[in-house]
Amino acid sequence: MAINGTITPGTFIAFSNLVNSLIWPMQELGRTITELSKSHVSFKRIREILDEEQEDLISGNSSDDIHLRGELDFKAVGFHYIAGQPVLQDVSFQCSRGQKIALLGTTGSGKTTLVNLLPRFYDYTSGEILLDGRPLKKYSRHMLRRQIGIVEQEPFLFSMTIRDNLIYSVDRDVSQDDVEQAARAASVHDSIMSFPKGYDTMVGEKGVSLSGGQKQRIAIARTLLKDPRILILDDSTSAVDADTETRIKKAMEELMENRTTFIIAHRIQTLKQADCILVLDKGKIVQKGIHEELIDTEGFYKEVFLMQTRMEEELQEELMDAGALEHPHAAS
Repeated sequence: MAINGTITPGTFIAFSNLVNSLIWPMQELGRTITELSKSHVSFKRIREILDEEQEDLISGNSSDDIHLRGELDFKAVGFHYIAGQPVLQDVSFQCSRGQKIALLGTTGSGKTTLVNLLPRFYDYTSGEILLDGRPLKKYSRHMLRRQIGIVEQEPFLFSMTIRDNLIYSVDRDVSQDDVEQAARAASVHDSIMSFPKGYDTMVGEKGVSLSGGQKQRIAIARTLLKDPRILILDDSTSAVDADTETRIKKAMEELMENRTTFIIAHRIQTLKQADCILVLDKGKIVQKGIHEELIDTEGFYKEVFLMQTRMEEELQEELMDAGALEHPHAAS
């Protein structure tokens, strides 16, 4: 039309600009509708958290004078989530002060849920747990969490200095000597001092600048500083190499001394030194005893033991064969 003279070139340019001005808002409207849908779902999730009833940390006996011995008695304990299937059923056992209780079971058998009842992350829904002869629910969550230490499979470190991470959650004044003593006990002091700024070294979010073994040993040192009466080790050496695991186990021995300890692990070598081993299946204790008793009894524990023993023997044979191939004259 502009070529034929029906409209002027200026009118054509004005029309083109007007069309572009109309199309862009229509495109943005579609994108905005999509974003609004996403935002609505996100807001509902956030709203659920904001509307959640705040956890009661102080109800019960929260006296700072209470020094737990760590004697526990589980009496037919059961637990289930709201409108969910039972996660724990009729769990009964006892442990004395300073004993080591090991937990073994398949994924979803209830091991972590069981130990989460101790600091009252959840409250049991049936039965009863006695701590030092008193119902666990009589103790405040605040007091329990001050005297229970947890070393997880993937410890969380904050984006601050190593020293700040070590003293985090320690509710008393600690000196630099105390910090270094705990780090030495956890076999991590030398690693920290190898950094240019030592204990003032900043670590990234989740300790991204540290190796898995260093993070794990810092978590152990932090727990040592906290000096808990009850200790929970939740598969804390499953993600490290053999050399690092050896160092961590040495630090663990220091940490477990004179403390009631719960050990969750899948390696029999980690479990065999426990005073009592509980084998869980679908929330129930199906086997209970010490290592020597359980390997002589048909069941899940013996199956895992035989499987891991066979795998270790096969690995040793492969290593020996590889060594013979590399040094044929020495082998002959």
